[in-house]
Amino acid sequence: MRRLFWRIFALFWVGTLVLILLIAWSTSYTFENEEIPGLGITRMESVLNDQLRGASRALHAGGIDALRKVQRGANDRGITLYVLDASNRDILGNEVEPGIAEEVAGAVADEQGLHSRRTRIRTISLPEGPRYTAVAAYLHPTMLRMLYRRPTYFWDQVVIASIISAIFSLILAAYIATPLSRIRGGARRVAGGDLDARVGTLQFGRSAEMLALASEFDSMAARLKELVEGQRRLIRDVSHEMRSPLARQRVALELARAQVPAGDAKLQLDRIERESERLEEMIAQAIQLSRMETTSPARVEPLALDTLVADIVADAAFEAQARQCSLLIQQSTPLQVQAEADLLGSAIENIMRNAVNYTRPDSTIRIRLDRIEREARLRVADSGPGVDEQDLTHIFEPYYRTDDARARKSGGSGLGLAIAKRAIERQGGRIRASNVAGGGLEIEILLPLA
Repeated sequence: MRRLFWRIFALFWVGTLVLILLIAWSTSYTFENEEIPGLGITRMESVLNDQLRGASRALHAGGIDALRKVQRGANDRGITLYVLDASNRDILGNEVEPGIAEEVAGAVADEQGLHSRRTRIRTISLPEGPRYTAVAAYLHPTMLRMLYRRPTYFWDQVVIASIISAIFSLILAAYIATPLSRIRGGARRVAGGDLDARVGTLQFGRSAEMLALASEFDSMAARLKELVEGQRRLIRDVSHEMRSPLARQRVALELARAQVPAGDAKLQLDRIERESERLEEMIAQAIQLSRMETTSPARVEPLALDTLVADIVADAAFEAQARQCSLLIQQSTPLQVQAEADLLGSAIENIMRNAVNYTRPDSTIRIRLDRIEREARLRVADSGPGVDEQDLTHIFEPYYRTDDARARKSGGSGLGLAIAKRAIERQGGRIRASNVAGGGLEIEILLPLA
């Protein structure tokens, strides 16, 4: 947003400067070419005639030295002044611009002397001496001649006007950029999960359009919060309400098991028990996810991440043996983070179990823990079927499933990675997934170091 502020400032300031220069040029050009009443010449030609008269007086009174002073004064005002001899050479030794001789040869008379286009010409005759031709001309464009403008405070006024325009451009840029920056900040907070973010009352930049935009944003944020909270409330309420009939179902199941003899009926009761346990696990995960989304982090403490990972790998090794695979810590760097120990441990455990569930039999799950700048990086790579590229960002969404890698037959509830993602983000970290060359999925966790 700072770049937007300076772009707006530069646009208005440069535009104002161009406008000032164009007005100055237009005024100067009009003034120079305005004819003086009664004289039949323009103001610019009158100035040139003054220089010619000054050159004539200087040459008569003081000779070459006095003439040189007049010529320097003319040059300071952007006027080219020559005093030519019979060979069209400047008697002061200056190089004569090309075309001056043609201007002198083609001169015509008017009420105030001789002229040729934008050049004024005057003959200077010294007593008992040679005759010279004095030529005065503006050989530079109008805009360049403005550099020599007299009085000398002309450009001082331009500088003052530029400073004033810069101040007003800064105010205008701030008037536009400040409310936009505040709205952008609100949008960033909403995107980060703060659904209470509002623009509120604008103290600066209170144009009707900005007020309408801020109001629309606040209305959108309020509606979004209402929808999200409604969804969270529904999941939480449904999960809580389902626990009671599920508990009664388990009691009824035990009673039925005691009254049914061994056989097919007992196998069906065992199947009902497994599905009940699975349903109870899903409900517990849904409640955990809802709790993380509605509460703030608590019990944050220094935590040795390498020790936590080693303990989780040791526990997951038993489950891995049952699935004919193994876990291997290929790299472990002693690192410490500030985190909720139980929540972070649960997130890493979910990722480990996910890798165990989907890796190939007789394969090894590779774990690496290292440091990148100010972050700890944990990578868990399996040798499973991987995930389609378009699904890599979606596997962290609640109940999202792909067709192959996350089929229902795997037994997953569809909440494990969603809980892991939310838990990692509560610690100020990030989580992402990528496919491994040769097959498999790698989950990468980045956590700020303590």
